[in-house]
Amino acid sequence: MKILIVHYRYFISGGPERYLFNLKEALEARGHEVIPFSIKNSQNVKSLYSNYFVENIGKSDEVFVEKYPKTLRTYIDLVSREFYSFGVKRKLKKLIVDTRPDICYLLVYKRALSPSVIDACCNMGVPVINRISDYNPVCGAASLYHEGKFCDACFADADRSLLKKDCVKGSKLFSMMRYFSIKLSEVLKMDRKISGYVCTNGFMKEMMMRRGYDSRKLQVVPTFFREKPEYAVVDKAMRFDFDILRLLYIGNIDESKGIYDLVEAMEILKRRTSAFHLSIVGGLHEEENQRMLELLARKRLTGHVTFEPFRSDGRVFEYYLDNHITVLPARWSENLPNTLIESLYFHRPVIVPQWGSFKYTTDLNVAFYYQALSAKSLADTLGEIMTNPLLITGKSNACEAFFQANFAERTHLDSLLNLFNNTLHNKNEDF
Repeated sequence: MKILIVHYRYFISGGPERYLFNLKEALEARGHEVIPFSIKNSQNVKSLYSNYFVENIGKSDEVFVEKYPKTLRTYIDLVSREFYSFGVKRKLKKLIVDTRPDICYLLVYKRALSPSVIDACCNMGVPVINRISDYNPVCGAASLYHEGKFCDACFADADRSLLKKDCVKGSKLFSMMRYFSIKLSEVLKMDRKISGYVCTNGFMKEMMMRRGYDSRKLQVVPTFFREKPEYAVVDKAMRFDFDILRLLYIGNIDESKGIYDLVEAMEILKRRTSAFHLSIVGGLHEEENQRMLELLARKRLTGHVTFEPFRSDGRVFEYYLDNHITVLPARWSENLPNTLIESLYFHRPVIVPQWGSFKYTTDLNVAFYYQALSAKSLADTLGEIMTNPLLITGKSNACEAFFQANFAERTHLDSLLNLFNNTLHNKNEDF
């Protein structure tokens, strides 16, 4: 099968890109041909199809909108990519003519590419399957999160709350652009042109159904973990050192990720016991990293909490093996964090809030739950674990079966390719 994959980046900068390249390798290993379409950037992985890629906004090499050059070209590109870019459409149609793919697997495209990629495929008779990696289809801010809590206000007022609350970067201009681009896509009936949606979890499907998406088009196919040879030979058995409960947080130092709730929980726990240690790993921005270090010092937690940047030497698994439990204290609904999947692969149970996507991506066999947005509840859950550490052992032993059933490469590919084949079968029947 020839599979066109459309995504706004062709280098690893986060979870969606890791998924893209893992999937590309896995599909090619099964004999399928993968044809990428993306944006030109000096960091891109080499590709035979890079000449078909479109220029970045403002012809820049930057990734974030704040760093784009302040030129007329940039402003024109920002508007066209937000609403409808005929240039992007022409480029993609040229690639389709020259390569003749069977199907398009559409990843992230809004804002950086353009909704016109959907029309390019439809005009050329290529069915589109759209994978949803954030809450963009139901929320203009793509997060269902506003001012520290869950927000679905736009469900009730047809997205007008996007304007009232300046949800996009706190800007009236960007929020207005987003609102009108949503309405343009509705006028152009973009949803009807997409043959199916891949939701990474049941909560996303639930939210999309609430916004009126056709449930028959929604299929839950969780993200997968691509096992490397060096991971396969690792001893994943729990290291029994329960004199100290060793906790792990991997991720951005960001309020929506709940990292500050976790620090508060550590402060509460410290008043009850000293038999714990939290390793915080991550941080993309120096300003946030420094803020975290200062916070830990101010709360006198440096003896119980360590912070270090994310390592890029390929030995990320050592973080999991050196700890007992991974904590994902998200304040927002989350989608399906790679950290969760990786932790379960390495037989480390997780602590998560009992809401949002976690209701669908975990169960009591592998997870400890606490009340969302409550540092005290998180501290209480940790305290209960410390009084009965054998609970960790039981959940650790259940991780392998849960992982294989939900996040294994074979499970994912079988479901995805079945969806592709059914879509192509239905297309042929229509002719």
